[in-house]
Amino acid sequence: MRILRADSALKYWFFKVNAGPIALLVDWIVYSQRHEQWMRISIHTPTRRTVLVDRTSAAGTRSFLTSRHTAGSHGEVQWNLAIEDGDRWLVPDIFPARATHMPDLILATAPRSVFRGWITYDGQRFGVEAAPGVLSHYWGRQLAPSWWWAAAHQFDRPDVVVECSVMRSHLWGSPMRLPLGYLYLRDGTRELLLMSPPNRIRVNGTPAAFTIEFRRWLRPSIILRAVGSDYGDLGDRIVNTLVGNLEVWEGRRLLAHAAGTAALERRAPDAHDSLLSRSTIDKAAGH
Repeated sequence: MRILRADSALKYWFFKVNAGPIALLVDWIVYSQRHEQWMRISIHTPTRRTVLVDRTSAAGTRSFLTSRHTAGSHGEVQWNLAIEDGDRWLVPDIFPARATHMPDLILATAPRSVFRGWITYDGQRFGVEAAPGVLSHYWGRQLAPSWWWAAAHQFDRPDVVVECSVMRSHLWGSPMRLPLGYLYLRDGTRELLLMSPPNRIRVNGTPAAFTIEFRRWLRPSIILRAVGSDYGDLGDRIVNTLVGNLEVWEGRRLLAHAAGTAALERRAPDAHDSLLSRSTIDKAAGH
């Protein structure tokens, strides 16, 4: 998928897809220095919500992910999906952050991926036919201390895609915190990739209901209004749902609404971050 630095302490791959009544997110995590490999599964149906963690088979041959294909199984969940990544990989970066290894992680994401195949859960097979989703990969020193993430592909209008992440990262691995964020928006034929900095971000709320606002110079803000329920605990202070609601606004104009198909995720600050919650850096990041 992407060439990794050999010394990356953390390597992370994941995909997310909503297909009719089922929604699935699977991630693979490699902690090189700890010699640990995890596979984590988050799945929804109208009647069940499950999070599974497998620390034994992530390196095995039964479960895998490439930029063209993923297949695997754990517990009651099995899947086999072909992937088209849309030849549209984004690597959000603010020079010289990536070149000088300033943030904890480097991200490469394909927010316009399409999945085909099947998912089996609780003895029932669900067909996946040209379902849009996201395929992502990131690597670096460690997880960022805290973040908000939102991604949605099934809106009340066609050809709308949103992926957004707002985080606080360690600066060169030090205790100092660096606010970072990006917003990708496809709206018909228009594509926007907003970075922060230079754009300012404000985040307000809790996982149950939160707002992310990207403020643009002399242009209307892009605002995401999210409502989440049925969250699962992924560990590492991360909660996630794949069946949230998401509105996308440009200033006072509603662009699109996703009902029950948005992925919403929050990594809460740890105790040390909480002590810094009133700092200038924290307020600049909007957390």
